[in-house]
Amino acid sequence: MPNLSKILQSDLEFLNISTEKFTLFEWKPPRSFKSYVLDLNIVKQNPKSNIFFHIFRGNVKIVHIKIDDLIYTAGSTGNIQYQLLEALIEQVAQDFNIIYDVKYILSYGNFDSSIFRDFRDGVTKIIQNFDDLKLVRIINVHCMVCDKVLPLIVKKSFIDNAESYPAPLVYMHEGHSILCFIDKNYDIRGVELVNISG
Repeated sequence: MPNLSKILQSDLEFLNISTEKFTLFEWKPPRSFKSYVLDLNIVKQNPKSNIFFHIFRGNVKIVHIKIDDLIYTAGSTGNIQYQLLEALIEQVAQDFNIIYDVKYILSYGNFDSSIFRDFRDGVTKIIQNFDDLKLVRIINVHCMVCDKVLPLIVKKSFIDNAESYPAPLVYMHEGHSILCFIDKNYDIRGVELVNISG
């Protein structure tokens, strides 16, 4: 089983927590000077809540979700699966809201976002201990196009909150996609090649 903590440590480019108007918190790996301001501006234009959105921009994958008044965004190299980034965001959002009474802080309107600076240690701890949190499962799925068995990362909240089983999940890789049907025990119940458009 791959070490997901090490994958996140090497491939995660940034984490951002913001409102539609300004950034509250940003995490980047040590010695990173890259800026994702334009990507974050695109993310902030999406008004939908409680739905994960994915952007693939060349060599960067970006996942974002709006929960209440905050937008949580994670960006990585193209090597990380979207379900892993979603699980990371869910944990970051949970911990952030446990530590900070965000609605109360935002109600003041005039505050310094440096009050969230110490959350950097919290994010680093989540990343370093990600495997121990058991937020995802890795299951093997056979791709009939590649004729290989591939590791598929599935976040536990996806299976726990599924409306019915088997739950469908599209796995995009190597320029094609397969639709995987996963039961509540994380067993694959079927795989189909699917066409995509967009």
